[in-house]
Amino acid sequence: MNPGELNCRITLLAEVKTADGQGGYETEYVSRAALWAKIMPVTAKTTDQYEQMTPEILYRIIIRYRRDVAVTDRIQYGSREFEQIGPPVDIEEKHAYLRLECREVVADAADD
Repeated sequence: MNPGELNCRITLLAEVKTADGQGGYETEYVSRAALWAKIMPVTAKTTDQYEQMTPEILYRIIIRYRRDVAVTDRIQYGSREFEQIGPPVDIEEKHAYLRLECREVVADAADD
């Protein structure tokens, strides 16, 4: 891969769980690192959630190899956020690039 193809500036977000004071926890995502990436849409489909048809686009995101990327990490690109749908893959096991299979996180209208 040509490193010049990593032309999208993203932020790697780490999952942090904090106690909510009622025996449970709240999940937040905090910035871990700013990285260059290549973002490619892979497939698009429509899913039926809560009796409403919802479009879903899956993405493949390529970044330089890092040991600290967890499957629970999210990716932020501008105002968009992506969650991983599988573990990071070390492309060709060369410790050069990681492939992240992701889907875009769409905020629920009830959250607004």
